[in-house]
Amino acid sequence: MARRPFTLAASTAVAAAALAASFATHASAQEFRIETDVFIGEEETSASHSVTLFEKSAVYEFNENPGEIIVYRPGDEGRPAQFILLDLASQQRTDVEADRVEKLMGKLSQWAASHKDPLIQFSAAPKFDESYDQQSGVLTLSSPQWTYKAATIEAEDAAVLERYQDFIDRYTKLSTMLQNAPPPGPRLSLNAALARHGVVPVEIQRTTGGDDKNAVRATHLFSWRLSREDRARLDEAQTFLANFEKVDNEAFIAARTQKDKPVVRGQSN
Repeated sequence: MARRPFTLAASTAVAAAALAASFATHASAQEFRIETDVFIGEEETSASHSVTLFEKSAVYEFNENPGEIIVYRPGDEGRPAQFILLDLASQQRTDVEADRVEKLMGKLSQWAASHKDPLIQFSAAPKFDESYDQQSGVLTLSSPQWTYKAATIEAEDAAVLERYQDFIDRYTKLSTMLQNAPPPGPRLSLNAALARHGVVPVEIQRTTGGDDKNAVRATHLFSWRLSREDRARLDEAQTFLANFEKVDNEAFIAARTQKDKPVVRGQSN
């Protein structure tokens, strides 16, 4: 089966048109959604699907496999940033302080910096050659160990872009912790490059070790309006937050490790 070519003119044009039409009306509310599908190698069926909803005060990510909801609440005066993880099967929740994740990532990077595996060592302090084609919106970060190629569209509202960047950086680190993965340095480098150019990704392709067979492709569909279905999802999540049993982080993550197979998350690749 032929690999899907990385040609993004059509998808970028459609996304840009939707972005331009909706930013003026909806950016001030800073409510928007991202629908993400992740494809492994040459597979045409997505390995994972998620919907991320940015409502006025928090971000909610709804993952289908495993069935879970992850809530991100940014810090404000007197309250640190935190994640709340909701497991739909066990009806349990756990609260994870974002500062704790930051500390764990620091220790992980220190460990990886002296690792024998070159890919793990690279992830501790990655160095990329970066190129950005402003006309096409294609951003490339390349190295022998790890390469990203991203199709992007301009984010016309700085406040929305800042909110997206805060979430994606935090979420990248959380996913690293949950998946027991190498340090998140490569994806954080991509996040920083997106921020420098004032863009958001509509498609990201990642390869490691110079082998296209290891490619992972994530598509991101941005919409700057929450639908009635989205509002219903948020209402249901609020019910879960109130009713699920609260357990400590270690018990929650141990239970996930025992029952879950490895998961590739679109927001953190």
